[in-house]
Amino acid sequence: MATEILPCHRYDGLQPQGTTNPAISTCETMSPDLGKFREKSAEHGWLIQGGITLGGTFDLLHHGAHPQLYIGQNPTYRANGYVTTTYDLSRVGFAGASQLVFNANVQRFWYAGENPTGFAINSLYVSQRFNEGRVQLQYGFEELGNQFYGFALGTSSTTSPAGVGSSIPYEVGFIFNKTAPEINLRLASANKHFYERIGVTRSVDPEGAQADWDHNNFLGLKWHIPGAKALFINELGYQVEAAPSQRMMWLRQGVMYNESRFSRFRGGYAGGNYAYYLVGDYQFFQTDAAKPYRGFYVNVKADYAPPDRNVYTGDIGATLYVLGPFGQPDDALALGYTFNRLSRSSQRMQQASGIAAVDYSRNYALSYVYRVARGVYLSNQLSYTANPIQAPKQPEALTWMSSLSLSY
Repeated sequence: MATEILPCHRYDGLQPQGTTNPAISTCETMSPDLGKFREKSAEHGWLIQGGITLGGTFDLLHHGAHPQLYIGQNPTYRANGYVTTTYDLSRVGFAGASQLVFNANVQRFWYAGENPTGFAINSLYVSQRFNEGRVQLQYGFEELGNQFYGFALGTSSTTSPAGVGSSIPYEVGFIFNKTAPEINLRLASANKHFYERIGVTRSVDPEGAQADWDHNNFLGLKWHIPGAKALFINELGYQVEAAPSQRMMWLRQGVMYNESRFSRFRGGYAGGNYAYYLVGDYQFFQTDAAKPYRGFYVNVKADYAPPDRNVYTGDIGATLYVLGPFGQPDDALALGYTFNRLSRSSQRMQQASGIAAVDYSRNYALSYVYRVARGVYLSNQLSYTANPIQAPKQPEALTWMSSLSLSY
């Protein structure tokens, strides 16, 4: 007997294609059908999804400070609401499996040093796939970090709170919070396992995320920002999805180059900036033959950027994680370690000004993402950090982060 395909699984065919952070299935939202709205929309080629995330980070050692110097030093709250819309462009004559993707959000951060607050469009692009998906072309406005590196663990965005962390790609130029013009091309081998992906976008403002936010327009669709030039990225990878008798593996290495000018710590400017990254995920074994994504995994990473113009100049890390632990198929458990090398040039500059500075930090994190109900996830993370910021030197931090996400 053929297995009946639920309508919500059919809607998933309209989800954004090509991103490294896959969206939650419409079957896993609080209301898969949204009455009849999702069905009627899908009949005309549209899919609308969204969500709300509320969270906070708290220092369990009570290292409060005024002014606050890092996330969680004082109780730190955040809220985010977003909507994602796609449209099947093949209905209006676009070649291949073509899609228009739109994403916008409203975010509020109580600690200004964490991220800017306000409204922004994060995505407005066209994605086209050809040759059975082996060729993918994307162009428009997007946060290019969604297409490269792979910052989430697991099979959907619900596990992202336990994901891979590195500040280096963003320090070197990835846009975050708003968007930028970009184009990228992904080419895959005949078996779709080997791939190469090349992209170019506008860099983030070299003065940082807040400056980029302030210099962009209200919608976040400004083509040019003074001082922010082209950012190029090339990623080579090998990817195998989890399947019965096939364990997941994803190896990728990338090179980034930013044409913008960056201040050198010893004075003057560098004519550009660059970074290298190497990231790998591997599934040791599967725990559920019917759901092959469930099992034990490891993620390892290494990143590098030149120390004369970047505070964070190198990191290595490893995360052991379990998808579907304790008989809970939609939960995720992760234990991670990261060592960050901070710039000694920056350290010496700070010390010359009489400020105590450090040249490394270490972080240990234990995370659990719990499925409360369909479309409702609660994430908790306990994190211990030696040297939470470079300067001024701070005591070790023990922080607790909780977040609640609702998907519709």
